[in-house]
Amino acid sequence: MRISTGQLAWLWLVIGFVLLPFAAYQAVVPLAAWIAPVFLLRFVRTCGRGRTALLLVLVAYVAGVLIDERGTTGTSIALIWGLTGYPLVRGLLYTLPYAADRLIGARLGRWPRLFVFPMAFVTADWLGSLSVTGTFGSPAYSQAGDLPLMQIVSVTGMWGLTFLMAWFASTVNAAWEHGFHWREVRGPVALFGAALAGVFLFGVVRLNLSAPASPTLDVATVTADGAFVDAATQGIDWATFNQSTDEQRAAVRPRLAATVDAMLARTESALREGAKVVAWPEGSTWVLEEDRQRAIDRSAALAKQYDAYVEVTLGVLTRVPGLEYLRNQAILLEPSGAIVWTYDKTKPVFPGESIVTAAGPGVLPLADTPYGRLSTAICNDMGFPGLLRQAGTNDTDVLFAPTHSMFPVWAAADAAEATFRTVENGFVLMRATGNGPSLIVDPEGRILASRDDVGSGGILLARIPTHGDVTIYSRFGDLFVYLCMLGLAGLAGLAYVRRRPPVVVGGPQTA
Repeated sequence: MRISTGQLAWLWLVIGFVLLPFAAYQAVVPLAAWIAPVFLLRFVRTCGRGRTALLLVLVAYVAGVLIDERGTTGTSIALIWGLTGYPLVRGLLYTLPYAADRLIGARLGRWPRLFVFPMAFVTADWLGSLSVTGTFGSPAYSQAGDLPLMQIVSVTGMWGLTFLMAWFASTVNAAWEHGFHWREVRGPVALFGAALAGVFLFGVVRLNLSAPASPTLDVATVTADGAFVDAATQGIDWATFNQSTDEQRAAVRPRLAATVDAMLARTESALREGAKVVAWPEGSTWVLEEDRQRAIDRSAALAKQYDAYVEVTLGVLTRVPGLEYLRNQAILLEPSGAIVWTYDKTKPVFPGESIVTAAGPGVLPLADTPYGRLSTAICNDMGFPGLLRQAGTNDTDVLFAPTHSMFPVWAAADAAEATFRTVENGFVLMRATGNGPSLIVDPEGRILASRDDVGSGGILLARIPTHGDVTIYSRFGDLFVYLCMLGLAGLAGLAYVRRRPPVVVGGPQTA
């Protein structure tokens, strides 16, 4: 019994669906992110019912996100969004490239069709970066750790890697449609192979020519005991605490003050070990608004005593009448004890954190110091390349990224985002987090030190270069995306023109 092409299409759908949960978030298999689109694209091209095919691809992407969200817990609005709106948004975005291939690519010749899918995928990925969820979940992040391959993002941003992965899918499908006969497919395969080899060669050269030549500096990240912090904030009604009475605030003051005590003690230990720059994680220290200045003064005294820079992070519970009463702040103190900057998180996590937390103005701070130019961004900010490109444009040497992953099962995915921003913009990354991997990363993405403090807290010491790199992406931004969008529009126009019946001069039109 012979199996028809239409019947095989359902097998390709199943294979793509099985691979998707390994392509982005938790149990990431880098090769799965390359192969899943190959089979899903093959399904869309061979299924006789176009609308049905696209609907099932949407279902596959939504289900893939839901499967990969296993282990998330809680009853917050953020979890509800994560199980409903977020999977649907990501599914819709990543179904668009398949729709473009079906609607536009099918009307084009072999060569132009090769580029419809990758250009559309880049466009969809970039549109995701403009949404409230940022780039979290992009298949490009599955390649974190492949340093030679990752270097291309210093030129194109993460979009170049997205393009390459989607181009692989369209190239394999072009070969598939010609029975993998070499004489028929050698052109598209050779072109993709040359591009991939060029990307790897560029990465190897960049990694080997970027040995740190600048002076080095001893730094540290310090993290708190997660259970201790949770106990300190237990019983606080985050939605209404801005309306708390003096008595209610007095009741929680000792517990919140203890979080400051714990972080200052750990900070002093790091300073005694020789660190000249110390960074705290997000969500490790909470203070009442009326106690904020005292916490800063105590931190400033340590910075002055040890002649060091210390970035402290404070969750400040204000009495602002509206819901956006929390302040999520990173405050840099210089060796004199003076405040260098106070930065409010630009992108509070939607929707839970964003409901109660006042967002900052979206300007990353800068400080020129004897240890290079410093800057900072907080946790979810790292998922927005447009925001972090400020650091590249401003020639930042060292960037602090205090972090607290909302769901620890996604902590590795959050770390991948931060590493990509590092390579894109050429700064040294100091990423402190108490519920995932704390990392210190060089401008090429090499991990100089790491410590996975899931709940226990600790000190991570490292020696870093004090100068970052200038990258092409930091200068030209999302130019590659705009070229892809322009190319996609051109191919759509070409497909439209080719559908028009030819006009015979002096005679009737013929079909």
